[in-house]
Amino acid sequence: MEQKTLTATARTERKKGAAGRLRRSGKIPCVVYGHEEPVSITIDAHEFGRTFKTISESQIVNVNIDGKGRECLIKDYDQDILTGAVKHVDFYEIERGKLLRTNVHVETEGSPAGVREGGVLETPTRELEIECMPADIPDHITIDISKLGIGEAIHAGDITPPEGVKILSNLDQVLAMVTQQRVEEEVSDEEEGAEAAAPEVESGESESE
Repeated sequence: MEQKTLTATARTERKKGAAGRLRRSGKIPCVVYGHEEPVSITIDAHEFGRTFKTISESQIVNVNIDGKGRECLIKDYDQDILTGAVKHVDFYEIERGKLLRTNVHVETEGSPAGVREGGVLETPTRELEIECMPADIPDHITIDISKLGIGEAIHAGDITPPEGVKILSNLDQVLAMVTQQRVEEEVSDEEEGAEAAAPEVESGESESE
């Protein structure tokens, strides 16, 4: 996997107002966690956006903090719900030679046979939790859904992971399935007309004049 690099600067001021000023100046406040004490840093928002078209937990990032590189994974991030701008990033420093746990994206390939028969494809889970050495982290895991018929599904336990990768997710977890398309009952024009013409009946006795 190709490693990406970000230039970072250590920061000491952690107040909410300081974070807002950093964002307005084009920076993103971040924290690096791991086997040492957490380190607060800032990165350039433009560089981050240019480096990461999509954000993935399986991508190793070399975070260069004032000249000292740290190999990390992106464990969490906050985005502005209106603009999509990244407001905060949590990095987790990895240790070479030690197993790690992370999530990897699941991609599908092929057109399900069941969809061509009128079914509907559903992908309730698009990520798997895995355990492996840092060098063995896959960019993603691809599943072939072309043979899925109506009523059939692919579970986490059906996946053969890449060498050196162990799936930690529940093996019964559904990754893709084809369901029967629901057909709504159509009400005929005659039935609609009959319902519209039916008089309303009020409960209780009518008042006499």
